[in-house]
Amino acid sequence: MEFLLIGEAKLKIILDSEDMRKYRLEPGAEQGTSTRKALWRVLDVAKSEVGFDPAGDKVLVQFYPIKGGGCEVFVTKLGILPAASARLVSKSERISMLSRKKGTYLFSELDAMIRASKAIRRITGEEAPRSDAYYTDRGSFVLVIEEYGRGGEPTEFPCIQEFGRLMPADLSGYIPEHCRSIVIGNAVEKLSELITR
Repeated sequence: MEFLLIGEAKLKIILDSEDMRKYRLEPGAEQGTSTRKALWRVLDVAKSEVGFDPAGDKVLVQFYPIKGGGCEVFVTKLGILPAASARLVSKSERISMLSRKKGTYLFSELDAMIRASKAIRRITGEEAPRSDAYYTDRGSFVLVIEEYGRGGEPTEFPCIQEFGRLMPADLSGYIPEHCRSIVIGNAVEKLSELITR
């Protein structure tokens, strides 16, 4: 896998056929849920290797198959493009729009938050998303997790709502200031290792 920064708003990713298998990317199915998840795993690698971080931005993704079963992927952060350019590129037919959001979930018990974390790890394996866990002064627990979404809501891990409930997006700034932190950065990873009742 190769990364080439094209300015601060655009990244070119070259994946060979082995990379495509490893990340389970399918260039003809960029609208699929599994392909979007795989792409975010690739973008997490890009963040650590070249500092390209699209989290929190609207992202334009363009896939172009190459010989040998590989793919070139162009990722553009639309939030920092001039408005006219962003409108122009968003009209392309070869686009998948992704947006990483923070989902904020409330749990009545620690056990429920641990079970939700275990469910997320079953989906993501070793590549758990960035997440923070908090304890409220009312005795409940909050998990703030990065997940992709379409429209206004995160949608990557619907299994969380079996254990807790989605809170309004505008609470994500309130939580760190008014709740006690339990784990910051890798809450899902740490909580999923705990034993539940």
